[in-house]
Amino acid sequence: MCFSGSLLALALGLGLGFGLPLVVAGPLSGPGHGDVGCNENEFLCLNGHCVSAAMLCNGIDDCNDQSDERNCPVAECGPHEFQCSNSAVCISRHQLCDSSQDCASGTDESDHLCEKRAVQPGNCGELEFLCGSGQCIELQSACDNFPDCSDGSDEVNCNQNECLEANGKCSDYCWDLPLGYECACPTGLELINHFICEDVDDCRNSNLCDQICVNLHGSYTCECYQGYQKNPHTGTCQATGEEPFMIVTNHGDIKRINMNRMEYLKIADSLDNARALSVDISSSTIYWSDEMHCGIFRKSVNQNRRDIRQILGDVQSPGGIAVDWIYRHIYWTDPGAKTLSLATLDGVNRKTLFSKNLMEPAAIVVDPESGFLYWADVGEPPKIEKAGMNGVGRRILVNIGIEKPTGIALDYIKKRLYWIDSGLHELFYTDLNGQHQSRVFHSQKYLANPYGLAVFEDCAYWSDVEGKAVYSANKFTGANVKVLASNLTEPRGLVVFHKLMQPIVQNWCAGEHAACEYLCVPAPYTDQHYACLCPDGMTPGGTENTCGKETNTSTSPRERADSSTSPRERADSSTSPRERADSSTSPRERADSSTSLRERADSSTSPHEQADSSTSPQEQANSSTSPQERADQNHLDAVSVGIIALLGRFLFVICLEETR
Repeated sequence: MCFSGSLLALALGLGLGFGLPLVVAGPLSGPGHGDVGCNENEFLCLNGHCVSAAMLCNGIDDCNDQSDERNCPVAECGPHEFQCSNSAVCISRHQLCDSSQDCASGTDESDHLCEKRAVQPGNCGELEFLCGSGQCIELQSACDNFPDCSDGSDEVNCNQNECLEANGKCSDYCWDLPLGYECACPTGLELINHFICEDVDDCRNSNLCDQICVNLHGSYTCECYQGYQKNPHTGTCQATGEEPFMIVTNHGDIKRINMNRMEYLKIADSLDNARALSVDISSSTIYWSDEMHCGIFRKSVNQNRRDIRQILGDVQSPGGIAVDWIYRHIYWTDPGAKTLSLATLDGVNRKTLFSKNLMEPAAIVVDPESGFLYWADVGEPPKIEKAGMNGVGRRILVNIGIEKPTGIALDYIKKRLYWIDSGLHELFYTDLNGQHQSRVFHSQKYLANPYGLAVFEDCAYWSDVEGKAVYSANKFTGANVKVLASNLTEPRGLVVFHKLMQPIVQNWCAGEHAACEYLCVPAPYTDQHYACLCPDGMTPGGTENTCGKETNTSTSPRERADSSTSPRERADSSTSPRERADSSTSPRERADSSTSLRERADSSTSPHEQADSSTSPQEQANSSTSPQERADQNHLDAVSVGIIALLGRFLFVICLEETR
């Protein structure tokens, strides 16, 4: 058979170019097949079918065995073209979604493609250009001398510099774009209405400065509070005066740790199980809980390390403790009794603040200036709570994104509450209303099992029981983690000792108007800023400052038993003149009272004693008889005793005779 030159070239190109078997022959001869052959402009499929040569590599299985779509070359479509799927065919982007199928596979009119392109006006992305037809194209495709929009609107008004006329009405910077322009602002200013730049308050970001942020026009500056000075190299605020140091409970001892170099000094030793820790910096006294002795102890930082005194006993399972250095009280949690209590620093006057809805109360901190206290509860559900130091206004501060808040600390400078979560291995902080929470950092290595926490200057400090170490890190970012102490036994309670950690603020209980008979504490939400508290089981007296008689309705017997002070405790809590001065009741007040509240509390019987001393119904019935009836009853009782004695003697004689 003969072929013209053009048809032969076409056949050779299709067959040899695509690597396919090209058969251009006459009718095939073969028995039983009814001789079959393909025309000169057809392609012989592997299954013996013939298809038009124009259908090769068009993205459609015309042979029904995919042989016409095999070994097709990869298309190299231009930047303004679209490649049909499974094909080497390229079409113009103008042909997309134009209601006319240009790709043999129909992919140019597919629902998926056309739904994405059919964007309503004004809904294009930030890096897209809105065509007049409503289409969205890439922004870089506008003004590229090729119309990508179906109406060609992306090539209109190109190469015009709108910034040359009145700076494009921009107040500061005008940036010319291939199509249009935009206004921009210098650092510290922000665009208000697409044209005008105004000053932005940089200090809205509370982490810009360690302490005080002062906003300037287009900028800001950082300053420090009194008692601090700015480090010229780092710009951070550092405390002036004596060098701060850290104190850590370490199971059998309490250590003083230098914060700049790894130097240890024992403050107390020969302890059993020291855990929570707090401090009264003004008197250089530390307070800690001992789980073995079920009590709270104290000693001076500077005196003999064995000069230890127990101030509180009968604490079932002492948890966290916190010293109120202004009103001279100590607050503590007791997960065993499920209570939160307070007492004077000598342990004499004692009061249960909360005994309900506590599961496992743990760490606790106080803020005498605002009059609030905060505590963590690691029970189920875990949470952090807040209340007035008078027991009023209790509410949950954090209960979302929290698992086991073992340690909490107040940042008095930034007005934040920090906490460490040993379940999540993370350090967090929140504002004091619980509205804005933030995670500082996560680390299973450095926060394996954290316990104690403190915040000072620009750092957070914590102890880790599993790591047997004390660490520090930046309190804003968690960066620059340092090991301050290692190879400890069981580090738990932790405090930073510096006078700026306990600022001196107003004591609302110091005046004569606040002469409370038992306890005087700060009271937020009140005009007088203080409140008088009475012992457990006692109600206020005729005035707000005095306490009345004991009542059985305000607290349960268990609560009164837990809050009572044993004789041994009262003996152990003998106070020095300084300690008596710490008490909220002045000598004049104690002298004016004919019978002190403590004497009334000591002389009152406990619920158990009341039960033992109470008369039975039979005794009450006997007490209602007349004198004559009681005399007759006594005579009958005497006769009964005599008869019983005679019977006993008679039985004895009978038994003796039988033995003979």
